[in-house]
Amino acid sequence: MEKAYDLKGLAEKLKGEGLELAEDAAESVWKAVKEWLKESAAVSETPIDDMVVPFLDQLDPIVLPIIDKINPADNEA
Repeated sequence: MEKAYDLKGLAEKLKGEGLELAEDAAESVWKAVKEWLKESAAVSETPIDDMVVPFLDQLDPIVLPIIDKINPADNEA
């Protein structure tokens, strides 16, 4: 280790522990949660959640970049 608390060094150590898999899993979880929210709103009697559902996909540009930061080694260019 060259620098204390270097996140890139930690990412290298975690690669063998499934860091890339964790990033992929987090994306899958996000998609599953969105689908679950949409399905729940469809059977819910509350009209408010029906108004929110159309905006769930608009959260992707916020959530997916955060998920992409799980593996900082992927972001090096």
